[in-house]
Amino acid sequence: MLKNIYKSIFAGLISIFFVVGAFATSGLALEGKAGEVIKTIEELKELERKGLLSNAQVLTYIELIRDFGLSISIVEKTNRGPSTVGSKSYWKATQMNRGKAKVGPEGDLIDYAGGLPFPDVTIDDPQVGIKCAWNFDYRHVGDDFFQPEWEMYLTDAKGNIRELAGNLQRLNWFPRTDMDPKPNLNPTKSEGIYFKELYGFIRPFASKGLAQLSVKYIDPRKDRDVWVYVPGLRRNVRIGGGNRCDSLGGLVCNMDEINMWSGNNVGFNWKLTGEKERLIDTIWPWEEKKTGKGIIRKAHHTLPMLELRKVWIIEQTPKDPSYCYSKRIFYLDPESWWYLWEEMYDRSGRLWKTQNLVFSVFPNPQDKGGGATIINASGDTLDLKIFEAGPYYQKETFINTGLNQGIFTLDAMRKAGR
Repeated sequence: MLKNIYKSIFAGLISIFFVVGAFATSGLALEGKAGEVIKTIEELKELERKGLLSNAQVLTYIELIRDFGLSISIVEKTNRGPSTVGSKSYWKATQMNRGKAKVGPEGDLIDYAGGLPFPDVTIDDPQVGIKCAWNFDYRHVGDDFFQPEWEMYLTDAKGNIRELAGNLQRLNWFPRTDMDPKPNLNPTKSEGIYFKELYGFIRPFASKGLAQLSVKYIDPRKDRDVWVYVPGLRRNVRIGGGNRCDSLGGLVCNMDEINMWSGNNVGFNWKLTGEKERLIDTIWPWEEKKTGKGIIRKAHHTLPMLELRKVWIIEQTPKDPSYCYSKRIFYLDPESWWYLWEEMYDRSGRLWKTQNLVFSVFPNPQDKGGGATIINASGDTLDLKIFEAGPYYQKETFINTGLNQGIFTLDAMRKAGR
């Protein structure tokens, strides 16, 4: 059912830009309060005029109401404090290392030892933008996580749908706060590795077996090591780690946009432009099912639900003039340190893409105190240039399962999508 809902909801999403500015003021009384329901395009525009939705958000939601008659509920604000977004050991490391981390002359992170780098950053800090970027980079996602199957439905301007599916595994080398060994996976070696990630594609047939292994280093001035396994060639190919504007396997987002932002912080300028209350995606519950293999938790994301939250508006501009975007706008949640919403603009300043993430609270099995963390469970990417939209969701997520280093090898990469 979830698949059919996604296909129906987003079948015409990419024609949104044709209807911009076509609606008159209605004088409606929606104020973004819990219990309200957005039923009309006029109500969307009214919330935009009140500053509770951005124009890019309105573009993303118009089609859902106009073509499919969907309504968007506004719900109570959820808790995203320390008891929800990280393990006790993560916050213990944050307290232990409080005040040690600093921003270097190139925007690099120095003297960082674990936990949240800048827990005390405020909006009047002259380095607030880059400090927020580092807080997002080192937010709590566990020492490893495994998403055995994600699905994405890419819909073009004619309503044609193509389905992509794959898996993702990540293992932290440094810093580690939840599982031994801490804080470094290989304490006897000076590898300088932050984490390794392995992507594998299982659908469509043309992409089945395609996989990418990447190594991100602690030193942000060092490009990633990236290898791709091409099943048609039956070969591993090493590619340049500096080009992050290309997509993988037909995804609508590029490699810098995985999980909202997965790029190199020092290659950009970061500026906080304001603090606002915005309607943004709420935390969704997990649907739990007991099986012979244990409890399976699935994201239960079918229809939009928004909550009114304080966000910090972060503007990112590239230092490289040939980069694919002139700027990005992030809506940062200063409680969870996740980017909740993202807007990407081309070099002429026109809106190119939007992306949002929807989260679920996931138990952390390594936190004996009953702690949990939030992990992205689903999301949507809209491309206004190639007229394509890509909603996706994670079927399952497993945190801190003790992934083996041997998974993140060239040999294992050849099996990732099989």
